[in-house]
Amino acid sequence: MSALRVEEIFDTERDYWDKEISKFESVHPLNAFGWGKVRAIDGWEPTYLMAKKGSLVTGAVIVLTKPIPFTGLFIMYAPRGPVFNPSDKETLKVLLKGMRVKAKEKHAIFLRIDPNITEEAILKNGDPFIEQGFIHLKHRWTFWNTPRDVYRIDLSKSATVDEVFKFIQSKTRNQVRRADKLGVIIRSAESLSELDSFYKIFREFTVAKGFMARSYAYQKSLWEEYIKRGNGKLFLAVYENDIVGGLICLIFGKKCLDMHMGTPYKYQHLRTNNAYVWEAIKCAKEEGCTWFSFRGVGSSPTQEKFKSKFGPEVVALAGYYDLVFYPLLYRLFYMAEFEILPRVWPVLMHIRKKLSDIINWQRSNN
Repeated sequence: MSALRVEEIFDTERDYWDKEISKFESVHPLNAFGWGKVRAIDGWEPTYLMAKKGSLVTGAVIVLTKPIPFTGLFIMYAPRGPVFNPSDKETLKVLLKGMRVKAKEKHAIFLRIDPNITEEAILKNGDPFIEQGFIHLKHRWTFWNTPRDVYRIDLSKSATVDEVFKFIQSKTRNQVRRADKLGVIIRSAESLSELDSFYKIFREFTVAKGFMARSYAYQKSLWEEYIKRGNGKLFLAVYENDIVGGLICLIFGKKCLDMHMGTPYKYQHLRTNNAYVWEAIKCAKEEGCTWFSFRGVGSSPTQEKFKSKFGPEVVALAGYYDLVFYPLLYRLFYMAEFEILPRVWPVLMHIRKKLSDIINWQRSNN
């Protein structure tokens, strides 16, 4: 019988990666090959590791590595990984061995993972990550990792799109219909120039709401690595021939993930946000997806209330695990992440909004 081994997968084997990884029940859109390319925009270097027994793929992980400036040290992160059968501890061991090799090469302070495995499954079947030396963090959210608690719509419970629609709150269904009656058209983006228009709207929306926006290069990478390859959609809300809002979702392995959405306040009366969220959910069902997921339950009561209107369930994932290689340096990073940054973040967002207001005022007066 063939021994279990780890192979590094490269760009020329991208289609092979996506084909094999999409077969796993626990697969997530952030496990697609393209996600490593997207994160490279922010300075992360992706490595693709695949566990195999003969020709059978038993698991995989995308390992992102990022340098800490002026130190010669790195941090490592495996978004929504590793992907494997949670009962297959041998595959976890061999993947972890491959990750340790990469960590040693890069002088990584620690490795963080946040697998797409539910908290309930871990409590029921035991925690394979603790057994391998990981520290389980108590935190429900971090500034730079994917959310632990998410809103998901179980599309497998409904046989048709119409049945999915019935699970949405009646007021929200009426608002979706109202947007249509007011002349709002929801359609897929067809060109990069339309992504440009959406990004301007999205950035304005994030400034008003007080949360950070990714760069245009980041959204363009989503377009190139997912949408152009048939693994995602940008739904646009169009009113009187103007783009007034939109939503980017990623589709991979029969799962659909809402990434970015936004509508400027002056168009809120059109209820475009309800309309394009519904269009994304409908698309997911038509594509045969088993779930549609918002990235998190929401960082504010307003966000949580909006997302809850679409009939999702709260899914608590296993959360964040750290494998520590340099304990003292790790403690310093931990303190900066969970004690210092939360205190200064509101101040940074306030400064960002003030600067944006000044720039907009200057533009309007020139």
